[in-house]
Amino acid sequence: MKKFIALLGGLLFCASGALAATATLDPIVVTATRTATPLSQIASSVTVITAEEIEEKQQTQVLDVLRSVPGVNVFNNGNRGSSTTIALRGTDNKHTLVLIDGIEFRDAATLGGGPQLENLTTDAIEQIEIVRGAQSVLYGSDAIGGIINIITKKGTRTPQIHTAVEAGSFSTRHENFGFTTADDLANLAFSATLFDTDGFSAAGEKYGNTEDDGYDHTSLSLNFGLTPSETFDLNVNLRTTKSNYEYDDGYDFLTGLTADSNATQDSEDQFGRVEGTFHLLEDRLKLVVGASVTDTSRTVSGDYPAGYDGRVSKYDLLSILKLNPQHTLSVGMETEEEDADIATSSSVTSGDSRTNAIYVQDQFTAGHFTATAGARYDDHNEFGGKATWRMAPSYTLSATGTRLKGSIGTGFRAPSINELYGTPVTYDYSASPWFPAIYRYLNGNLNLKPEESFNWDIGVEQAFANNQFILGLTYFYNDIDNFIKNEQIAEEVNTGVTTYTYQTVNVASLKTSGIEATLEWYPIDAVTLKLNYTYTDSKKDDGSRKDRLPLHHGGFSVDIYPVKKLQINLNANLTGERYDGDYTGKTLPSYTLVNLAASYQVKDNLKLFGRIDNLFDKDYEEVAGYGTADFSGYVGLKLTF
Repeated sequence: MKKFIALLGGLLFCASGALAATATLDPIVVTATRTATPLSQIASSVTVITAEEIEEKQQTQVLDVLRSVPGVNVFNNGNRGSSTTIALRGTDNKHTLVLIDGIEFRDAATLGGGPQLENLTTDAIEQIEIVRGAQSVLYGSDAIGGIINIITKKGTRTPQIHTAVEAGSFSTRHENFGFTTADDLANLAFSATLFDTDGFSAAGEKYGNTEDDGYDHTSLSLNFGLTPSETFDLNVNLRTTKSNYEYDDGYDFLTGLTADSNATQDSEDQFGRVEGTFHLLEDRLKLVVGASVTDTSRTVSGDYPAGYDGRVSKYDLLSILKLNPQHTLSVGMETEEEDADIATSSSVTSGDSRTNAIYVQDQFTAGHFTATAGARYDDHNEFGGKATWRMAPSYTLSATGTRLKGSIGTGFRAPSINELYGTPVTYDYSASPWFPAIYRYLNGNLNLKPEESFNWDIGVEQAFANNQFILGLTYFYNDIDNFIKNEQIAEEVNTGVTTYTYQTVNVASLKTSGIEATLEWYPIDAVTLKLNYTYTDSKKDDGSRKDRLPLHHGGFSVDIYPVKKLQINLNANLTGERYDGDYTGKTLPSYTLVNLAASYQVKDNLKLFGRIDNLFDKDYEEVAGYGTADFSGYVGLKLTF
């Protein structure tokens, strides 16, 4: 840590000749209200990450971008491409809804039907909006923890072509090509990404695992917009990704941890959305009609071969009416169908479900006071109807500029296909000399109730010294009832072999609460400093803390421009001690991970860049038994035409 402080001080000193700076940007946010609204008028807890911030840190994965967001914890099972889960305000991966240009990015064939972030790259991203707290009124199921909305680049008036190449540690190669163009009639943006790495052992090397596990990835994205008249525009978003990664699914009976094996997974994801917008009554009324589909496919080899195919289809209609300068009324209807087919060596699961919904929201603005209030009703073909509601007011004190904000409401999550219809998957360890046993997981349960949540938060934002300092502080509380988990329901001993049977069931509750604190400091023109800290308490139905969730998590980022063409970024993530769960019984120690990135604009169309990840070569684990990257470096260049 002393080295880190000294390095930070030196970087700040390099830029000491610049003048004082202020923060004046008020980004436009769409996710929180479904209307384009300045962040200063939104009561929800929102973090906006721009393409410029991503490029400054040279982050190539969405999961790395999210690690620095307050209230967000990311857990990765080893090397690049391996299974990743996210906890937003202490909730589960299945409680966070991820959208890409309005398309639900989730795998209907997984147990919880949640997002799979490991294959998401940052190459074509324009902005990421993270809205914390239940958003079920506007987005329905799966939004108990919040929303992560990824908005990709659109066509620009000035045609542009860019290509970037990068290489570095673990024999990593990363190439991206893209172009954008637009005129009065149409706009077009295209991006292609190739990524390949030999990687490192997914199972932790310090436990004796030495086999490298590689990963390769290809993705294509296309945004096309058409504006044939002043009263109508059409947008089409298409995206496809294909990846292969090697991982470890072996088991070391001596350590109780994952061990080397030759398992692989092939994934192919396809997403698409068509959306038409009618601008009526001199643009006081907007009618948005859309259709989207998410199609995911995974094939797994190794000791536990399986195939997973999931599909989510959605049709929606949204009406946004500007009633008067104070009120904007949004009314929406949607129908969504999801289906999944899962085949393992011991079971086959197939099922589908449909949810129809209607919702209404009023967005109110009067002077220094803003508020949203809304309600929604969902009808699921299996468990029936569910109503949710939410209110979110904010008020700015004119004398001091202090902004008070808060939200209160309910949320829900429908059981996934696997949770409802899953057939048992058998893992046979009966021949084990240490503990002969057979495990039967993923028994579906048609009697499941939807998970329900009640949540609220209250916060304050204050700027000081002509906006040189911006401080934010929020307290949040979330109570989830009918929490769905895979729980043991039977134990049978036969000829020395114990058979454990599990089933998806509703348990009492999961409660999370905590504090999110942020600070932005603009001391001089050439320096921007951002810090955040999150304290998250959690309590499961048995009174214990939620597995892998740290009490303390924080991060900071400093951007420095010592000279006009040179940019330096130093960022760090701090993760506190956490218990990995009953499976391993390990308590993982706290750690601080520091990264350094720099770029130099050689010419107007040529940029050189490089970064060092894990600058101080920290030995750490996100998940017990799985490996993480040590000190590693990457260099590249970007050409723009």
